[in-house]
Amino acid sequence: MSARFTKLEREVMAAMAHDLRRVAPDLAGQFEESLPGTRRNTGSGLFTAIIVNSRRPLSVERATGRFGTVHAMVGALPDPIAFQVELLNGRLVALHGDAYGLDTRAVDFARVPYDQVFTVNDRGDSIAFEPAALMPPGPLTDLQRHAEPAQPAPPRTLVNVGPLQRLQDTEPVPAPSLIETLLAPAPAGAAPLDKDEKISLIIGLWVAIAAAGFIAVVVFDIPIVFAGVLGIFAGRALQTPKGLALVKRGMEAYRRARAERSA
Repeated sequence: MSARFTKLEREVMAAMAHDLRRVAPDLAGQFEESLPGTRRNTGSGLFTAIIVNSRRPLSVERATGRFGTVHAMVGALPDPIAFQVELLNGRLVALHGDAYGLDTRAVDFARVPYDQVFTVNDRGDSIAFEPAALMPPGPLTDLQRHAEPAQPAPPRTLVNVGPLQRLQDTEPVPAPSLIETLLAPAPAGAAPLDKDEKISLIIGLWVAIAAAGFIAVVVFDIPIVFAGVLGIFAGRALQTPKGLALVKRGMEAYRRARAERSA
């Protein structure tokens, strides 16, 4: 199954939506949200199954049967192929192409060139399908008729040499990130951790490691044994004096960052 419709199928269905706008006003919307199913070269035409989402709400029209008067000159065939859509209670189910008995077995409908897509009115007259001519007059139509719209004039550049501009021109010094703060050496003269601080940090550290391990097992489906071994290794590594000092600096940096955002 191809996930895309061919260029021939798309243009024929665009003409079909206009041709059947009263019989199936929702036809264009159904086709836009559909996928192609089975395709067949019938030997004297073509067949394409169209899969529309069964949950898509339909319009009040519930026609059943084959409808449409769309034709197209396809490849080197001397006569046009007549196309019709098949509807079942208003739902689009297939596109049929009839070559009026001509042999189409050698035609590759996915790549064959085509032209002169047209419909047939009640009097039997051929009406060329021209999407641009069918657009109602309006500002959008008038805009599309211009090949090169006028370009707006470039904005004037204002030059300010005052103190505020000089302050803005000064390149700001970026604040250090949390990682840079953690990796920076401890400041000289930093007070060593006392006993109470060590106990608090160790308890908080193991709680955080346990929470991280729980999330890794439940959310990311990591084996509990692997998470446990990794947690124990990380806990022991961070329980060293350097590790505890690193944790303390990280907590202090986090508090400062929150205070700056709140200010």
